[in-house]
Amino acid sequence: MNCVSTLALVLSSLLPILWLACALITRVVKIPIACLISLFFASFGGLVIWHMPISIFFWSVLDGVAFAIWPILWAVFSALFAYQVTCVTGAIDGIKESLARISDDRAIQAIALAFCFGALLEGVAGFGTSVVIPAALLVSMGFAPYSAALTSLLANTVPVVYAAVGIPIIALGRVTGLSVASLTRSIAIQLLPIAIVVPVVIALVLKTPPVRLGPAVGAGLVFGLTQTLVAWHIGPELPAILAPLVTLVFLIIYTRLAEPKLPYQPRLSSAGSLKFLGCWAPYILLVILVLVTRLVPDLRGILTSKPFLWVFPEKAIGKTITLDILYTPGSLIFLSTILGGLFIGARLYSFKKAFANAAVQVVPTIMLTISMVTMANVMSSAGMTSFLARQLASSLGNWFPLLSPAVGALGTFLAGSDTASNVLFGNLQVSTAGSIGASTIWLAAANATGATGGKLLSLQNLTLAASGIGRPGEEATLLRRTVFYCLAYLIFLGLIVYIGSMGISG
Repeated sequence: MNCVSTLALVLSSLLPILWLACALITRVVKIPIACLISLFFASFGGLVIWHMPISIFFWSVLDGVAFAIWPILWAVFSALFAYQVTCVTGAIDGIKESLARISDDRAIQAIALAFCFGALLEGVAGFGTSVVIPAALLVSMGFAPYSAALTSLLANTVPVVYAAVGIPIIALGRVTGLSVASLTRSIAIQLLPIAIVVPVVIALVLKTPPVRLGPAVGAGLVFGLTQTLVAWHIGPELPAILAPLVTLVFLIIYTRLAEPKLPYQPRLSSAGSLKFLGCWAPYILLVILVLVTRLVPDLRGILTSKPFLWVFPEKAIGKTITLDILYTPGSLIFLSTILGGLFIGARLYSFKKAFANAAVQVVPTIMLTISMVTMANVMSSAGMTSFLARQLASSLGNWFPLLSPAVGALGTFLAGSDTASNVLFGNLQVSTAGSIGASTIWLAAANATGATGGKLLSLQNLTLAASGIGRPGEEATLLRRTVFYCLAYLIFLGLIVYIGSMGISG
């Protein structure tokens, strides 16, 4: 292979990514349009430079579109629908008030609202709600605007990998062909130390006196251990839902024992407690549905077989399109929203309004998601991904695991979500791992965990945080405050991944 052809291969492989980075930084076009242009560059390079057969290109595009719609976009829409139902019915106000009553300690309030409630929003809905709502709530409770924004951004890291009932990990498993259960366990191990540390960092950001770091340390331990155990034994759907709920229970018990004479607000009556508990009905039902469908073998067997499972072989690319009609997270979210919505008093008008609002919210995500998933498919089928992986492997060798999380963070910076990062760079991580003899599961997981740190630099997140504190246009100010934390996050995570890679191979 001569130098000219090698250069053409390199440029055609990098062009879709480089264009996306330039478009994001300069904002020359809107992000969904930039993603569509990246797909065009990848398709052109695959067909013209890499001589990709038309049949393989066609089936790669079809597979990408199908997977983007089901389960990713279906889960995103259902998650937004669930959130809109709580907004339309006013249940969201009850949830907020129940959280605000926990304590008058600023650190505990921040951990409960940003870290726990934010994680719950991320686990059920994601896509911005987990940043803008906690930031606005903290400001309304008297927190300094930029401290509120930074707190919400720091909190929106660890839970991101389990967003929308585990869609980022499910997507990663789908594009790489790796076991979702094995990926979930590796991700949980990598994130455990960081999950413990984040609440402490939040307390330090708020300049909490050292004597008051106790609840932050306790919250981190409870959250991290719960998230890890749930991920290990159940799967990717519930860690970001059960971990914040268990942590909230810990904070309530802690404040009742440590602050018996300092209640933040008058204690609730039994009727008041039931009222606040009712506001959580859609989320409680979702937890029950996920647990039942994942832990009852007979039911799981029924839901994952015909007529609830549709299978379409794709012989040209050696894949199979599978559609889980009821077992997929999106369907469980939608069902729990309907049942929970009826419990909290939603009427037909409420559902129609929530449905319409969710549809409007999901529109900008449609083009972005379909373009990114399809582009990743085309690049992988054409051989671009494995080519880039070989270049990385030859350049970095066994040091690559140290920078593996940074690749995931780059994906989040470019595309704004953990899911998109996993789709874009998941196969790159797997191919590089194979080239250097590292564990494919471990490095694929590193992409997902690194993508959580990239949220601190994501312009989408920074924009949402700025809007939440009433400072639109101040993204640059927030970026200057988050850069240090992002670098520390990725260095810490890189060391975890590198040390782990030395003991895990193949």
